Amino acid sequence: MRKYQPILSALVALMLLLLSTPASAQTTTINYKGNVFELKNMADTTEILDPVTMETEWVVRNPNPIPVKLNNMNIYADNEVEQHPSVSGDKIRRYIIQQLSGLLKSDGEYRLMLDNIIISDKGKIVYHNFNGIEKKITTRMQAMEAGKSSPANYAVSRTDWKEADKNLSVSLITQIEKAIDKSPTYKPATVYNQPVPCLLDTKELQRPFTIKAGMVQY
Repeated sequence: MRKYQPILSALVALMLLLLSTPASAQTTTINYKGNVFELKNMADTTEILDPVTMETEWVVRNPNPIPVKLNNMNIYADNEVEQHPSVSGDKIRRYIIQQLSGLLKSDGEYRLMLDNIIISDKGKIVYHNFNGIEKKITTRMQAMEAGKSSPANYAVSRTDWKEADKNLSVSLITQIEKAIDKSPTYKPATVYNQPVPCLLDTKELQRPFTIKAGMVQY
């Protein structure tokens, strides 16, 4: 048995190395509207606490592949550049909502599931993803206390975001595409005083807004 111990030790070490090393994200290259993008498949997730079950769960905030290069130039996150572009994710969100205001009629709190908006080194929006429009739904239910199988003697409010209307989401795709195509040229982000492509903040793009009596409240 002793002669096999070095082999077994090596196998165990290899297994531990494989378990502790995350798999590298797969990259793909696409051509989109005259530009070449390198995309990396890596979901952007957030950990949240469920107030009813008192358990944590992971929510995917950005399910799309993330652009990492534009025409062989590195794409920088909004918090990585020295000089931010002249437009923020929140300003783009407001601009797009204004272009869609005629289609959003039912009262409620909504959010546009926009992500991966890229401002190029020339100041144009050259890439985006849209995953539909969601509406805030609040329900009341009995709470569960941690470590107990029976419900608690009080109720809690649970808030969920659900797709507002599949047909509405589909109809918004074309309108968002048109709004982005006619958007102005902005001042690009810079690194070492050189213009660079910049990925806008997803949290700002998906910030909720309210429709009340046909009026938009940001």
